[in-house]
Amino acid sequence: MSYFKSLLLGIVVSIFFFVNSVFAQQLYGLHWKLAPLADVKEHPENVSRVNYVTQNWIDAVVPGTAFYAYVKAGKEPNPDYADNIYKVDHSKYNRPFIYRAEFVSDKQLPGKRLWLNLNGINKRGEVFVNGHHIGTMRGFMERGLYDVTALLNKSGKNAVAVVVTPPRNDPEHNHPLANWESPTYLSSGSWDWMPAVPGLNSGITDTVGFTTTGAVRILDPWIQAFLPDTSKADLKVNAQLENSTDKAVQGLVTVKIMPGNITITSKQQNVAPHSKLTVNLTAADFKQLKLNHPKLWWPNGYGGKANGTQHLYTCEVRFLQADGSVSDKVIKSFGIRKVTSDTTTLNGPMRVYINDVPILFKGGNWGMSDYMLKVRGKDYETRIKLHQAMNYNVIRNWTGEVTDEDFYKYCDKYGIMIWDDFWLNNFGAIDSLSVFKANAIEKVKRFRNHPSLVIWCGANEGVPGGEPNGAISQAIKEAITENDGTDKLYLPRSNAGVTNPNFSIHGGSKNLSGSGIWANVDLKTYFTDPHNGYLFSKNSYGMRSELGSATFVNIESFKKFMPAEYWHVPTEEEVNSKTNMWAKHYFSTDGALGGGSSPVNYIQSINKSYGSSKSIDEFCKKSQLLNLETLKAMYESWNDHMWNDATGMLIWMSQSAYPTMIWQTYDYYYDLTGAYFGSKQGCEPVHIQWNIANNAVKLINNRPFALQGLKAEAMVYDANGKLVSTFTQQKQLDVKATSATEVFVAFKDSINRSKLGDVYFLKLKLSDVKGKLLSSNFYWIGNKYLDYTSLNKLKPVGNRLHVSAVQVNSANDKVNKLLTYTVNNTSSDRVAFGIRAQLLNNQGKQILPAMINDSYFTLMPGEKKLLEVEVAPEQLTKGYKLDLTAYNQ
Repeated sequence: MSYFKSLLLGIVVSIFFFVNSVFAQQLYGLHWKLAPLADVKEHPENVSRVNYVTQNWIDAVVPGTAFYAYVKAGKEPNPDYADNIYKVDHSKYNRPFIYRAEFVSDKQLPGKRLWLNLNGINKRGEVFVNGHHIGTMRGFMERGLYDVTALLNKSGKNAVAVVVTPPRNDPEHNHPLANWESPTYLSSGSWDWMPAVPGLNSGITDTVGFTTTGAVRILDPWIQAFLPDTSKADLKVNAQLENSTDKAVQGLVTVKIMPGNITITSKQQNVAPHSKLTVNLTAADFKQLKLNHPKLWWPNGYGGKANGTQHLYTCEVRFLQADGSVSDKVIKSFGIRKVTSDTTTLNGPMRVYINDVPILFKGGNWGMSDYMLKVRGKDYETRIKLHQAMNYNVIRNWTGEVTDEDFYKYCDKYGIMIWDDFWLNNFGAIDSLSVFKANAIEKVKRFRNHPSLVIWCGANEGVPGGEPNGAISQAIKEAITENDGTDKLYLPRSNAGVTNPNFSIHGGSKNLSGSGIWANVDLKTYFTDPHNGYLFSKNSYGMRSELGSATFVNIESFKKFMPAEYWHVPTEEEVNSKTNMWAKHYFSTDGALGGGSSPVNYIQSINKSYGSSKSIDEFCKKSQLLNLETLKAMYESWNDHMWNDATGMLIWMSQSAYPTMIWQTYDYYYDLTGAYFGSKQGCEPVHIQWNIANNAVKLINNRPFALQGLKAEAMVYDANGKLVSTFTQQKQLDVKATSATEVFVAFKDSINRSKLGDVYFLKLKLSDVKGKLLSSNFYWIGNKYLDYTSLNKLKPVGNRLHVSAVQVNSANDKVNKLLTYTVNNTSSDRVAFGIRAQLLNNQGKQILPAMINDSYFTLMPGEKKLLEVEVAPEQLTKGYKLDLTAYNQ
């Protein structure tokens, strides 16, 4: 989205990441310290000497940022809360900082090389070891890989210092962060969903570690899979060898691929002194690299293992020196899949195929993983698993803000495709083409083996540099072509064709259908008028890269970041502000503060449909119903037009980087909003749904195979939960693979429908030939369009919700616990509507994260439901209970 539309693994010990290599003799602990460079009187060369005293320095966070280190050290108040982040003196952090650590090398083996590997600094780094300046890093994707063998002290004690200079954000002097400072974290200077971060997220922002090798090391192995069809794959292994010594080295490259125990050995390689040599091992030369019936990687919902993960391979590459010793060993993970697309089958819209199966893109945009870059390691697994549980199959890495390998790793594991942008917004120019190009090459090399990565994208809502064949565009295309071949797709811009400046469906943008709108609209509009955020464009579902809505949080999260004086219902007047606390957390009409989400419209929608609220608790409760029905309608409208012209939709946004009340599914604290469950239901791989505009009931089958002997049912209930049999329908049917099929039309009896009362309910069920439930869907309907205020008059359910004793088992990952409950509405005359389910500890506090299979659901009288909650075992140490609260409690 355009600007103007708009836990840590350790505090002081860095992650030991051995850059693409597992051949290391020992681990070197790095206890990092941090200080402003201006406060350090000594030259950095002297700081990097042993026994330099870092008095008054603070413990650094590596990987992390300088600002977050001060937050973690208690030097700044909680930036998440109230307007604390806005009160920070930016001049304290928008300046260079120096990092320092010591390491011991007394166990360094003779004849081995020791490499210091810095995998990312934002934005410029000067690196010093034992009093020597050894390199400069420019741009946050560039790696610093340094042979420090000759610099090691005989005592075994050594020191490293890194001077980090932040990017420059000076829009008043024609030097804005975006795009001038690209490559960097563009949103660090503020966007319409997060505040400016002091220091602009500068620091040692990626992992640091050491690698021990022999004379020759292996750089960036690249494994390609060529699939003439999905029953066969020809593999190619590319490895670059680097000899950093003064003598030529002879040896062999060996490869072992698992599963399958595929082993090959190259012919003799001669690596000249201080040179690099590329070795290609192909299926033409090694028949072992011809695979029959390979285990394919699939997007979530289309295939994979029974436990919900995807098939992945490992490739171990070694270089054996003439004496048989291993000089280096690298292990890379990769997957086998085929990525293609066309714009002809549907006469314009781009349709993507994985393994020759058309894929309906269903997912969301990520801006940042966290506005202070706190998310690391397994923090990503939780977020990616939540996306998988929502039945998503794609995440867009908007402007490349996420740079961590673990993001890609967990997308690989859980079948989430990545649409990966470069670091450009709209058409803006950049400061240094050479730095940009070097970083683009690094990005491609680092992430190219990940099967989840299916799309490279040049820029957000604009062609790179404004010219399809200009210097920036060419730098990106060359980086991809020369270092990643053609097994992924490339889109020059995120929302349109290169020849279309107005972002509409006309002309060159027909392959993509624009971006936006970013505010909720009435439900029928999603099914009838999919205009984008720039220009009205009828019948343009296509491939939509952004579609969003405000998403208010639950009361527990609201109170975590909003001061008590704001614990009241927001008014239209209050959100028309740039300065109050609503604006500070992006519930504002101002374009730079989330105005694109139209909070006034959101408030009006809640008041119109559910009635005005007397308290913030009530407003939060009602907002979840709006969140649910809005997000579900977004996805179901694209389902409804599937392959008519709809090929995919990504919401803006699916991930929360800062505590706000807009554009999210789960919130900043992992609480699951109604938007999460609306998305989860609307994105089911096999799904039955209702079109509110024309009453058509459709069956959506995203599976790559046909389904036979299905039974679809529609049932209508009045406000008391009594079945109105006049409207009951059933049908047996078969459906094709990856298809949308109309089953029947609901509510043909329009006369009796008007007699149903002010509000009533539609329930849809889909069962397979054996009677197993495949999909269930539920809608609340007002006889007056979108008027659900009679829900406030439902008979209270009180204590009529019964929860069974819990059954505890291991989850699919064999680590987490799976808690299973049966919930029963024991009433005979009242509905239990909009039941919010959450896990609480014995003190009544939320247990988060907790993955619940359903919430905000409704039970008719006597109806039962199975609830499952996946949670880490350490989360249960203070006791736990399932808490259920109905809308009509």
